[in-house]
Amino acid sequence: MTYEAIIPVGAVLVGVESWPAAAESVSWAAEQAFRDGRDVCLLHVVSATTLDTPPGFRAGGPSEPEQDHAASVLESVRNYAELRLDELSRATTFVGHRRPAVSVVLEVGSAARGLDEASRHASMLVLGSRGRGTIRSRILGSVSRSTVKDARCPVVVLRPGGGAVGRGVLVGIDGTVDSAPALEFGFAQAALRNLPVTVLYCYRLHGADRRDEYRLLAAECVAGLRERYPDLHPRLRVESGSLTHALAEQSQTMHMVVVGGNGGVASHLLDHAHSVVAVVPSALSHADTSPPATAV
Repeated sequence: MTYEAIIPVGAVLVGVESWPAAAESVSWAAEQAFRDGRDVCLLHVVSATTLDTPPGFRAGGPSEPEQDHAASVLESVRNYAELRLDELSRATTFVGHRRPAVSVVLEVGSAARGLDEASRHASMLVLGSRGRGTIRSRILGSVSRSTVKDARCPVVVLRPGGGAVGRGVLVGIDGTVDSAPALEFGFAQAALRNLPVTVLYCYRLHGADRRDEYRLLAAECVAGLRERYPDLHPRLRVESGSLTHALAEQSQTMHMVVVGGNGGVASHLLDHAHSVVAVVPSALSHADTSPPATAV
């Protein structure tokens, strides 16, 4: 198998640990790539150590058996990705769309560091979730939280049983400019997938007398996006209580929940959401989240 030296700029990046655990993430990423006119990149990180080398490794890098195993995993995942893209290319929804290319990148080092570095070049990073996804359950917590915190692109985590087709996109906001990238990403995803979008803002219980003010604040946050996405009719929800718990509860009826990368909301959703979770860096530029010229 031929490996790429770098992540293709703007690709939909999938973190791959094992097969067939990666199937769900690869399938989701393939559809995303088709809709967004981007290519797919499969990233597998092989651990390396120079001290206390475990069985199967040699100091300074993986052993030949470990390399062979990695190659076998990536061959299986790539074949599946190609098959899934072939299926999508024949689907009525995607007829006429350019078929995304698939590239494979194999790196040696820390999984968290490899994912973080790769996110500099990708349009988004797709990860599986505990027990079923592309990152082993024993390291998912530290890897996903580190990646969500440090990634330079939106990180999409597929929760077990989440992301039912035909449901909406829910965006949680705090009313500040830090919510702008998450709103942009959420609206773009809703447009791509032809789904309704809901924007949720929560205030503390003692702020009930300012409810109208909060509703106006939420409306101002989406005003510009209404003009850019005239076919979307966002629903604004202004509620009292915890945004974290409200998002987790309302995720039961959503395909995706989108939040910014600041604070503990994202961390809670990684454990408790019932849908796909997208965490968008607050420092993300407008260009990084802009939609394609034509949405499906």
